[in-house]
Amino acid sequence: MQKQIKNWGVALLILSLTSCASYYDMPVENAANYHKPTSVDKNYDIGGRFSIITPKDNYYGNYSWQHDATSDHLSMFSPIGTVVANITVESEVATLETSDGVYKGKDLDALLIKQLGFTLPVNYLHYWVQGIPLPESPITNQLKSGFTQLGWDVEYLKWADDNHPYIMQISNSQMKVKLLINWHQ
Repeated sequence: MQKQIKNWGVALLILSLTSCASYYDMPVENAANYHKPTSVDKNYDIGGRFSIITPKDNYYGNYSWQHDATSDHLSMFSPIGTVVANITVESEVATLETSDGVYKGKDLDALLIKQLGFTLPVNYLHYWVQGIPLPESPITNQLKSGFTQLGWDVEYLKWADDNHPYIMQISNSQMKVKLLINWHQ
């Protein structure tokens, strides 16, 4: 009887982890057609869920991101709410705070790779999350649901309204990042 209860516990844990992954990697049946927003927020406060799929590992959780003209502050949380990383970029200096310590430098990508094992294109993502391409970089491919820029396919799978993406995905040959975006007013 005790072995049977233990087996049920393992099965329940596996089921909950599988459910957790599907909750964070939001499937979208039909991607929306891309349209450029008519207005863009210079400052924003967003949050939601993320999934990051790499060849070596998959990461799921929640995030909170505040952006203004002079800084970005991005917090990433595990599915149970534990802070995984706090990223702050101010005056071209990046600060990464994890449970292992606080790291500073001018190269956020290098900090992320060394401490987390992957990098996020935060320098581009603050444009892409608003539904627009970087103004100074060419679009190399127009996709039905977005565009390709700087080696990343940027797709808007669902829109909250005409100016705000709700579900977006960026991907390249090394990773796929999906964001569910809640816009705070």
